[in-house]
Amino acid sequence: MKKRILIISNSDWFFLSHRLDIGLEAISKGYEVHIATKFTDKKEILSNYGFTTHILDMHRSRITLIELIKNFFDILNIIKEVKPNLIHAITIKPVIIGGIASRYFNNIPFIAAISGLGYLFTSNNFISIVLRNFVKLFYKASLSGKLKKVIFQNSSDQEIVKKFCSLKKDDFLLIPGSGVDLDTYKPIKNKKSKKQILFASRLLRSKGLLQFVESAENLKNIKYKFLIAGKFDLENPDGISKKEIYNWEKKQIIKYLGDIKDIRNLIQQSDIVVLPSYYGEGLPKILIEAAACGVPVITTDHPGCKDAIIKNKTGLLVPIKDSRAISMAILKLINNKKLMESMGNSGRKFAERTFGIKKVVNIHMEIYKELIDKAMKQKKIAKNRKNRRR
Repeated sequence: MKKRILIISNSDWFFLSHRLDIGLEAISKGYEVHIATKFTDKKEILSNYGFTTHILDMHRSRITLIELIKNFFDILNIIKEVKPNLIHAITIKPVIIGGIASRYFNNIPFIAAISGLGYLFTSNNFISIVLRNFVKLFYKASLSGKLKKVIFQNSSDQEIVKKFCSLKKDDFLLIPGSGVDLDTYKPIKNKKSKKQILFASRLLRSKGLLQFVESAENLKNIKYKFLIAGKFDLENPDGISKKEIYNWEKKQIIKYLGDIKDIRNLIQQSDIVVLPSYYGEGLPKILIEAAACGVPVITTDHPGCKDAIIKNKTGLLVPIKDSRAISMAILKLINNKKLMESMGNSGRKFAERTFGIKKVVNIHMEIYKELIDKAMKQKKIAKNRKNRRR
């Protein structure tokens, strides 16, 4: 009988963009892989790949008690139906709710993939501070099981969660990012400058989009195109509206390219990739993709972002919410072609050492096997003890 893995994600598109290779490799290894997620238009795609799908109506941004309780019982019922040998939860809500739900079942290993701590852990307003304390309690409950592995994408998140959850050394590990296909994302030979600077991410204020636009306005005389690619997140209160984007386009500050499905060519054709994020990042995928393509980056001295580059070697760091610093960093690069080329080459080498998708996938397969084997061993020991008592 095939061993079953249940992957819980907050949306189908996030799984496809960040964890698809792991799921496909698990299928190729003989696992039966179930995906519980909120579906947009990707359910058929997942089914065609060979995943068994389960509808989970989980809102990524809204937090209400009624919704949390509903999601808890939905996940509980999915676990009862699937009877998984392992649960792998991705992003904040699936980790917290899925982890707590898994505690109601004996010997089901739980993997918590913490790809950033989100806005609550970066904001210092009163509501965020209050909510953050509640979230910490939920994390403690979620990560208190014995058969678990917590995967972090950056050292800052690791240190924060490790402390307030009292994680032991064997309970967690650091995997920098979701990985990138180094055979697909690679530098263009004999590349000629197209004079374009790229921002590619979800269209959120906390991704530094306003600061990117301000720097574009500051540098409107340099004859470079400032491009924005990414999906609108209109259900998120932090989301940029379509009206704002279209107004910037109307003023010819930026050019909006839409939600590009295959971002590789756009990255390869860009001179610089800019992500001025102050969001609670894990390790932004666009930054490791840029490194793999040999494109220098400008990003913030902020957890997750700063972990994706080697300062002054593969890219430049700027303070958060500082459009002037972004402008100065852009000027520094475009006025020094040798520096841009050197950073691009170093970025590629950095990606080869650190971000290869094959390495990331293999580590996950090892974790799956290790935890499932431990669970089966414990189950066998418990069964033998029960038989001896009879």
